[in-house]
Amino acid sequence: MMAWLPRDKNSLANERGVALVITLLIVTLVAVVVLDVNYLMRVDVHAAANFRDGIRSYYLAKSGVNLTQELFSRTVQEFEELKNTLLLGGAHTLPIGDGSVTIRVIDEMGKINVNALLLETAAPQTPAPAQSRQRPNEPPAVNPWVQIAQDLFQRLGVDPTLVGAIIDWIDIDDIPTGSGGAESNYYRGLDKPYAARNGPLETTGEMRLVRGFTEDVWLKLGAKRVGGIVDPATNLYLTALPLPQGGGWRVNLNTAPALILNSLTREVGPFAEAIIQRRTQARIEKITDLQQLGISGEALQDFQRLGTLTSLYYTVEARGAVGEIAKHITALIRTGGDQGSQILYWRVL
Repeated sequence: MMAWLPRDKNSLANERGVALVITLLIVTLVAVVVLDVNYLMRVDVHAAANFRDGIRSYYLAKSGVNLTQELFSRTVQEFEELKNTLLLGGAHTLPIGDGSVTIRVIDEMGKINVNALLLETAAPQTPAPAQSRQRPNEPPAVNPWVQIAQDLFQRLGVDPTLVGAIIDWIDIDDIPTGSGGAESNYYRGLDKPYAARNGPLETTGEMRLVRGFTEDVWLKLGAKRVGGIVDPATNLYLTALPLPQGGGWRVNLNTAPALILNSLTREVGPFAEAIIQRRTQARIEKITDLQQLGISGEALQDFQRLGTLTSLYYTVEARGAVGEIAKHITALIRTGGDQGSQILYWRVL
Protein backbone atom coordinates (compact mmCIF):
# COMPACT_ATOMS: atom_id res chain seq x y z
CA MET A 1 0.00 0.00 0.00
CA MET A 2 1.39 3.33 -1.15
CA ALA A 3 1.76 5.97 1.51
CA TRP A 4 1.16 9.68 0.77
CA LEU A 5 4.26 11.69 0.89
CA PRO A 6 4.12 15.02 2.70
CA ARG A 7 3.87 18.05 0.36
CA ASP A 8 6.61 20.54 0.12
CA LYS A 9 5.90 23.69 2.16
CA ASN A 10 6.74 25.95 -0.75
CA SER A 11 4.21 24.15 -2.94
CA LEU A 12 1.44 24.63 -0.38
CA ALA A 13 2.26 28.30 -0.07
CA ASN A 14 2.16 28.75 -3.83
CA GLU A 15 -1.26 27.09 -4.07
CA ARG A 16 -2.63 29.28 -1.31
CA GLY A 17 -1.25 32.37 -3.05
CA VAL A 18 -2.89 31.43 -6.34
CA ALA A 19 -6.21 30.82 -4.56
CA LEU A 20 -5.97 34.21 -2.90
CA VAL A 21 -5.23 35.93 -6.21
CA ILE A 22 -8.15 34.17 -7.91
CA THR A 23 -10.44 35.12 -5.02
CA LEU A 24 -9.35 38.75 -5.23
CA LEU A 25 -9.93 38.76 -9.00
CA ILE A 26 -13.41 37.31 -8.57
CA VAL A 27 -14.25 39.82 -5.84
CA THR A 28 -12.94 42.67 -8.01
CA LEU A 29 -14.96 41.51 -11.02
CA VAL A 30 -18.10 41.20 -8.90
CA ALA A 31 -17.51 44.65 -7.45
CA VAL A 32 -17.05 46.13 -10.96
CA VAL A 33 -20.23 44.47 -12.18
CA VAL A 34 -22.17 45.62 -9.12
CA LEU A 35 -20.91 49.20 -9.47
CA ASP A 36 -21.67 49.21 -13.20
CA VAL A 37 -25.19 47.91 -12.63
CA ASN A 38 -25.65 50.43 -9.83
CA TYR A 39 -24.49 53.24 -12.11
CA LEU A 40 -26.80 52.16 -14.92
CA MET A 41 -29.70 51.90 -12.49
CA ARG A 42 -28.99 55.38 -11.15
CA VAL A 43 -28.77 56.73 -14.72
CA ASP A 44 -32.10 55.09 -15.57
CA VAL A 45 -33.71 56.46 -12.42
CA HIS A 46 -32.32 59.95 -13.10
CA ALA A 47 -33.45 59.80 -16.76
CA ALA A 48 -36.91 58.64 -15.70
CA ALA A 49 -37.10 61.47 -13.16
CA ASN A 50 -36.01 64.01 -15.80
CA PHE A 51 -38.58 62.62 -18.23
CA ARG A 52 -41.27 62.85 -15.56
CA ASP A 53 -40.27 66.41 -14.63
CA GLY A 54 -40.08 67.34 -18.32
CA ILE A 55 -43.67 66.20 -18.86
CA ARG A 56 -44.81 68.06 -15.76
CA SER A 57 -42.90 71.19 -16.82
CA TYR A 58 -44.50 71.06 -20.27
CA TYR A 59 -48.01 70.88 -18.85
CA LEU A 60 -47.24 73.67 -16.40
CA ALA A 61 -46.14 75.86 -19.32
CA LYS A 62 -49.21 74.81 -21.32
CA SER A 63 -51.47 75.71 -18.40
CA GLY A 64 -49.79 79.13 -18.33
CA VAL A 65 -50.72 79.69 -21.99
CA ASN A 66 -54.29 78.51 -21.43
CA LEU A 67 -54.64 80.67 -18.33
CA THR A 68 -53.43 83.75 -20.21
CA GLN A 69 -55.75 82.96 -23.12
CA GLU A 70 -58.73 82.94 -20.77
CA LEU A 71 -57.48 85.98 -18.88
CA PHE A 72 -57.34 88.15 -22.00
CA SER A 73 -60.54 86.76 -23.50
CA ARG A 74 -62.72 88.00 -20.66
CA THR A 75 -63.14 91.17 -18.67
CA VAL A 76 -63.00 90.38 -14.97
CA GLN A 77 -62.43 93.34 -12.71
CA GLU A 78 -60.47 91.31 -10.16
CA PHE A 79 -57.85 90.39 -12.78
CA GLU A 80 -57.47 93.75 -14.50
CA GLU A 81 -54.46 94.67 -12.37
CA LEU A 82 -52.74 91.40 -13.31
CA LYS A 83 -53.51 91.99 -16.99
CA ASN A 84 -52.06 95.50 -16.83
CA THR A 85 -48.94 94.17 -15.09
CA LEU A 86 -48.43 91.60 -17.81
CA LEU A 87 -49.05 94.15 -20.59
CA LEU A 88 -46.39 96.41 -19.10
CA GLY A 89 -43.88 93.63 -19.74
CA GLY A 90 -43.69 92.28 -16.23
CA ALA A 91 -43.42 88.54 -15.64
CA HIS A 92 -45.69 86.76 -13.20
CA THR A 93 -44.72 83.51 -11.46
CA LEU A 94 -47.26 81.11 -9.99
CA PRO A 95 -46.04 78.32 -7.66
CA ILE A 96 -47.90 75.07 -8.33
CA GLY A 97 -47.03 72.10 -6.14
CA ASP A 98 -43.28 71.54 -6.25
CA GLY A 99 -43.07 73.39 -9.59
CA SER A 100 -43.87 76.82 -10.98
CA VAL A 101 -45.02 78.57 -14.14
CA THR A 102 -43.74 81.98 -15.21
CA ILE A 103 -45.84 83.98 -17.67
CA ARG A 104 -44.85 86.97 -19.78
CA VAL A 105 -47.16 88.64 -22.30
CA ILE A 106 -46.21 90.80 -25.30
CA ASP A 107 -48.91 92.81 -27.03
CA GLU A 108 -48.35 92.18 -30.74
CA MET A 109 -50.42 95.23 -31.66
CA GLY A 110 -47.88 97.36 -29.86
CA LYS A 111 -45.46 96.56 -32.70
CA ILE A 112 -45.03 97.35 -36.40
CA ASN A 113 -46.67 94.74 -38.59
CA VAL A 114 -44.20 93.87 -41.35
CA ASN A 115 -47.11 92.87 -43.61
CA ALA A 116 -48.24 96.51 -43.50
CA LEU A 117 -45.05 97.56 -45.31
CA LEU A 118 -46.73 96.64 -48.58
CA LEU A 119 -49.94 98.48 -49.41
CA GLU A 120 -51.08 95.71 -51.75
CA THR A 121 -51.26 93.18 -48.91
CA ALA A 122 -53.63 95.28 -46.83
CA ALA A 123 -56.80 94.28 -48.64
CA PRO A 124 -57.95 93.26 -52.11
CA GLN A 125 -57.86 96.31 -54.31
CA THR A 126 -61.14 97.27 -55.99
CA PRO A 127 -61.45 99.79 -58.81
CA ALA A 128 -61.99 103.28 -57.42
CA PRO A 129 -64.75 105.55 -58.69
CA ALA A 130 -63.70 107.74 -61.58
CA GLN A 131 -63.90 110.93 -59.54
CA SER A 132 -61.67 109.52 -56.78
CA ARG A 133 -58.98 107.90 -58.90
CA GLN A 134 -55.46 109.26 -58.72
CA ARG A 135 -54.85 112.08 -61.13
CA PRO A 136 -51.90 111.88 -63.53
CA ASN A 137 -49.98 114.68 -61.80
CA GLU A 138 -50.64 113.45 -58.25
CA PRO A 139 -47.80 111.61 -56.45
CA PRO A 140 -48.40 107.89 -55.75
CA ALA A 141 -49.79 106.86 -52.39
CA VAL A 142 -47.09 106.72 -49.74
CA ASN A 143 -47.08 103.90 -47.21
CA PRO A 144 -46.36 105.55 -43.83
CA TRP A 145 -45.14 102.28 -42.26
CA VAL A 146 -42.10 102.11 -44.53
CA GLN A 147 -40.76 105.40 -43.24
CA ILE A 148 -41.78 104.53 -39.66
CA ALA A 149 -39.91 101.22 -39.85
CA GLN A 150 -36.83 102.87 -41.33
CA ASP A 151 -36.85 105.53 -38.62
CA LEU A 152 -37.21 102.83 -35.94
CA PHE A 153 -34.30 100.84 -37.36
CA GLN A 154 -32.08 103.93 -37.28
CA ARG A 155 -32.98 104.53 -33.63
CA LEU A 156 -32.07 100.90 -32.84
CA GLY A 157 -28.79 100.97 -34.73
CA VAL A 158 -30.10 98.60 -37.42
CA ASP A 159 -29.44 99.21 -41.12
CA PRO A 160 -32.66 100.91 -42.37
CA THR A 161 -32.16 99.47 -45.86
CA LEU A 162 -33.22 96.10 -44.43
CA VAL A 163 -36.79 97.38 -44.65
CA GLY A 164 -36.42 97.00 -48.41
CA ALA A 165 -35.49 93.33 -47.95
CA ILE A 166 -38.74 92.74 -46.02
CA ILE A 167 -40.77 94.45 -48.75
CA ASP A 168 -39.13 92.32 -51.44
CA TRP A 169 -39.82 89.15 -49.46
CA ILE A 170 -43.58 89.79 -49.43
CA ASP A 171 -44.16 91.63 -52.74
CA ILE A 172 -44.85 89.76 -55.99
CA ASP A 173 -42.44 91.56 -58.32
CA ASP A 174 -38.77 90.78 -59.00
CA ILE A 175 -37.41 94.32 -58.63
CA PRO A 176 -35.20 94.84 -55.55
CA THR A 177 -36.25 97.70 -53.27
CA GLY A 178 -33.31 99.99 -52.57
CA SER A 179 -29.75 98.96 -51.81
CA GLY A 180 -30.81 96.45 -49.14
CA GLY A 181 -33.51 94.76 -51.19
CA ALA A 182 -33.35 91.15 -52.33
CA GLU A 183 -35.65 89.18 -54.60
CA SER A 184 -35.70 85.45 -55.42
CA ASN A 185 -32.69 85.82 -57.75
CA TYR A 186 -30.55 86.70 -54.72
CA TYR A 187 -31.82 83.81 -52.59
CA ARG A 188 -31.43 81.26 -55.41
CA GLY A 189 -27.74 82.19 -55.57
CA LEU A 190 -27.08 81.14 -51.95
CA ASP A 191 -25.34 77.89 -51.00
CA LYS A 192 -28.73 76.52 -49.93
CA PRO A 193 -31.05 78.18 -52.44
CA TYR A 194 -34.69 79.03 -51.87
CA ALA A 195 -37.24 81.52 -53.17
CA ALA A 196 -38.85 84.56 -51.56
CA ARG A 197 -42.35 84.03 -50.19
CA ASN A 198 -43.98 86.69 -52.42
CA GLY A 199 -46.86 86.94 -49.98
CA PRO A 200 -47.66 88.05 -46.42
CA LEU A 201 -45.48 86.64 -43.65
CA GLU A 202 -47.11 84.22 -41.23
CA THR A 203 -44.55 84.47 -38.39
CA THR A 204 -41.54 86.60 -37.57
CA GLY A 205 -39.53 83.38 -37.38
CA GLU A 206 -39.69 83.20 -41.16
CA MET A 207 -37.72 86.44 -41.29
CA ARG A 208 -34.59 84.45 -40.49
CA LEU A 209 -34.64 83.73 -44.22
CA VAL A 210 -34.75 87.40 -45.19
CA ARG A 211 -31.49 88.97 -46.28
CA GLY A 212 -29.61 90.74 -43.50
CA PHE A 213 -31.70 89.53 -40.54
CA THR A 214 -28.92 87.95 -38.51
CA GLU A 215 -28.94 87.05 -34.83
CA ASP A 216 -27.22 90.37 -34.09
CA VAL A 217 -30.07 92.25 -35.78
CA TRP A 218 -32.69 90.31 -33.83
CA LEU A 219 -30.89 91.01 -30.56
CA LYS A 220 -30.98 94.74 -31.38
CA LEU A 221 -34.70 94.33 -32.01
CA GLY A 222 -35.07 93.06 -28.46
CA ALA A 223 -35.31 89.31 -29.15
CA LYS A 224 -34.17 86.94 -26.42
CA ARG A 225 -32.35 83.64 -26.42
CA VAL A 226 -34.68 80.78 -25.58
CA GLY A 227 -33.01 77.42 -25.15
CA GLY A 228 -29.78 78.93 -26.50
CA ILE A 229 -31.47 80.10 -29.73
CA VAL A 230 -32.41 83.69 -30.55
CA ASP A 231 -36.20 83.56 -30.95
CA PRO A 232 -37.59 86.29 -33.28
CA ALA A 233 -41.03 85.81 -31.73
CA THR A 234 -39.73 87.44 -28.54
CA ASN A 235 -38.63 90.67 -30.24
CA LEU A 236 -40.16 93.96 -29.07
CA TYR A 237 -40.73 95.88 -32.29
CA LEU A 238 -41.83 93.72 -35.24
CA THR A 239 -44.74 91.35 -35.72
CA ALA A 240 -46.26 89.41 -38.62
CA LEU A 241 -50.05 89.32 -38.52
CA PRO A 242 -52.96 89.31 -40.95
CA LEU A 243 -54.04 92.84 -41.79
CA PRO A 244 -57.61 93.79 -40.87
CA GLN A 245 -60.16 93.59 -43.65
CA GLY A 246 -60.74 96.93 -45.29
CA GLY A 247 -58.26 98.80 -43.12
CA GLY A 248 -54.60 99.38 -42.42
CA TRP A 249 -52.44 98.58 -39.43
CA ARG A 250 -52.69 100.55 -36.18
CA VAL A 251 -50.34 100.42 -33.21
CA ASN A 252 -51.71 100.20 -29.67
CA LEU A 253 -50.58 103.39 -27.94
CA ASN A 254 -51.15 101.78 -24.54
CA THR A 255 -48.44 99.15 -25.07
CA ALA A 256 -46.11 100.34 -27.87
CA PRO A 257 -42.44 100.86 -26.85
CA ALA A 258 -41.19 104.43 -26.63
CA LEU A 259 -39.10 104.13 -29.80
CA ILE A 260 -42.14 103.15 -31.87
CA LEU A 261 -44.14 106.02 -30.39
CA ASN A 262 -41.34 108.38 -31.37
CA SER A 263 -41.27 106.97 -34.90
CA LEU A 264 -45.03 107.37 -35.44
CA THR A 265 -44.73 111.11 -36.00
CA ARG A 266 -42.23 113.49 -37.58
CA GLU A 267 -43.10 116.15 -35.04
CA VAL A 268 -40.35 116.70 -32.51
CA GLY A 269 -41.45 116.74 -28.91
CA PRO A 270 -41.76 114.69 -25.70
CA PHE A 271 -44.87 112.91 -27.01
CA ALA A 272 -43.70 109.38 -26.23
CA GLU A 273 -42.71 110.34 -22.70
CA ALA A 274 -46.11 111.93 -22.10
CA ILE A 275 -47.98 108.87 -23.35
CA ILE A 276 -45.88 106.44 -21.33
CA GLN A 277 -46.18 108.52 -18.16
CA ARG A 278 -49.97 108.62 -18.58
CA ARG A 279 -50.45 104.91 -19.27
CA THR A 280 -48.34 103.87 -16.29
CA GLN A 281 -50.96 105.58 -14.14
CA ALA A 282 -54.02 104.40 -16.07
CA ARG A 283 -54.77 103.12 -19.56
CA ILE A 284 -55.69 105.70 -22.18
CA GLU A 285 -59.38 105.11 -22.86
CA LYS A 286 -60.05 107.64 -25.63
CA ILE A 287 -57.80 108.88 -28.40
CA THR A 288 -58.94 112.41 -27.67
CA ASP A 289 -57.30 112.10 -24.24
CA LEU A 290 -54.01 112.74 -26.02
CA GLN A 291 -54.92 116.42 -26.19
CA GLN A 292 -54.87 116.53 -22.40
CA LEU A 293 -51.25 115.40 -22.60
CA GLY A 294 -50.28 118.42 -24.67
CA ILE A 295 -50.26 116.53 -27.97
CA SER A 296 -51.72 118.59 -30.81
CA GLY A 297 -51.23 119.54 -34.43
CA GLU A 298 -49.55 117.11 -36.78
CA ALA A 299 -48.46 114.82 -33.95
CA LEU A 300 -52.07 114.40 -32.79
CA GLN A 301 -53.16 113.66 -36.35
CA ASP A 302 -50.42 111.04 -36.73
CA PHE A 303 -51.37 109.27 -33.51
CA GLN A 304 -55.06 109.34 -34.43
CA ARG A 305 -54.36 107.98 -37.91
CA LEU A 306 -51.83 105.31 -36.96
CA GLY A 307 -52.77 104.48 -33.38
CA THR A 308 -55.40 102.51 -31.50
CA LEU A 309 -56.07 101.79 -27.82
CA THR A 310 -57.05 98.11 -27.89
CA SER A 311 -55.49 94.84 -28.99
CA LEU A 312 -56.49 91.47 -30.38
CA TYR A 313 -53.15 89.63 -30.67
CA TYR A 314 -50.80 88.66 -27.86
CA THR A 315 -47.65 86.56 -27.64
CA VAL A 316 -47.47 84.47 -24.48
CA GLU A 317 -44.15 83.23 -23.15
CA ALA A 318 -44.70 80.53 -20.56
CA ARG A 319 -41.95 78.72 -18.65
CA GLY A 320 -42.84 75.66 -16.63
CA ALA A 321 -40.21 74.42 -14.18
CA VAL A 322 -39.97 71.39 -11.93
CA GLY A 323 -36.66 70.92 -10.15
CA GLU A 324 -33.85 71.48 -12.64
CA ILE A 325 -36.03 70.81 -15.70
CA ALA A 326 -37.81 73.63 -17.55
CA LYS A 327 -39.94 73.81 -20.69
CA HIS A 328 -40.63 76.99 -22.68
CA ILE A 329 -43.72 77.56 -24.79
CA THR A 330 -44.16 80.58 -27.06
CA ALA A 331 -47.71 81.01 -28.34
CA LEU A 332 -49.55 83.64 -30.37
CA ILE A 333 -53.17 84.05 -29.31
CA ARG A 334 -56.00 86.02 -30.86
CA THR A 335 -58.75 87.25 -28.58
CA GLY A 336 -62.23 88.47 -29.48
CA GLY A 337 -63.71 88.22 -32.95
CA ASP A 338 -66.49 86.00 -34.22
CA GLN A 339 -64.54 82.79 -33.55
CA GLY A 340 -63.61 83.71 -30.00
CA SER A 341 -60.14 83.18 -28.57
CA GLN A 342 -57.72 81.20 -30.75
CA ILE A 343 -54.14 79.96 -30.59
CA LEU A 344 -52.51 80.81 -33.92
CA TYR A 345 -48.90 79.81 -33.22
CA TRP A 346 -47.32 77.32 -30.83
CA ARG A 347 -43.70 76.39 -30.25
CA VAL A 348 -42.05 74.35 -27.52
CA LEU A 349 -38.40 74.66 -26.50
